[in-house]
Amino acid sequence: MRARRTVMVYVDGFALYKGMLQYEFPQYKWLDLEALSRRLFPHRDVVGVKFFTAPLKPLTNNPGIGQRQQIYWRALRTTNVEIVQGKFNFVRQYLPLHPEEVDADGRVVTVRVKRPEEKGSDVALASHLIVDAMEDRADSYAVITNDSDLVPPMELLSARGKALALVSVAKEKYNKAFEAAGLETVRQIRRGTLAASQFPGSLRDEEGRTIRKPPSWP
Repeated sequence: MRARRTVMVYVDGFALYKGMLQYEFPQYKWLDLEALSRRLFPHRDVVGVKFFTAPLKPLTNNPGIGQRQQIYWRALRTTNVEIVQGKFNFVRQYLPLHPEEVDADGRVVTVRVKRPEEKGSDVALASHLIVDAMEDRADSYAVITNDSDLVPPMELLSARGKALALVSVAKEKYNKAFEAAGLETVRQIRRGTLAASQFPGSLRDEEGRTIRKPPSWP
């Protein structure tokens, strides 16, 4: 019998959250990424899942955000998902108002803002993808994202004969820059796939401790 093809899956956590879980499907945040990967590639053996993310800091209007994230990470660690951490920084800068306003001297009015900025995750994902592919850890490599910064490493690998797939977090409206990456396939994450890939409401870690879905999550 012919052996099934193997695939490694790389999850851009920020893109997945912003693209699907924050507003469109918040009821599916309790997401088992290993189960999701198997449903996305039912005819391949998933030999690795890497999740690229960063620890969140408490916000004035959302003080429990970091705690909920840590609970979710504990759930992920009951599976074979590897969590690769970047970091979040708060960047303080002056930005123009919208719509723009001009003061009495003709200068654009600005306001000082503090915004979170994820650092390192896209570089880490690209690095892991390249090293794993050059070490032939699988027959194919799938990236869950919509970040066009990942086009160059994917293009580099496809030019060297590696089979690559994009899993779009923007459905059919994925960034068309990926069309230059020499992809084998582009797949979409459907609502039903998210719904079928949820952790149970509670589970146990390897030390027997109970992990429960955060009560504020739908």
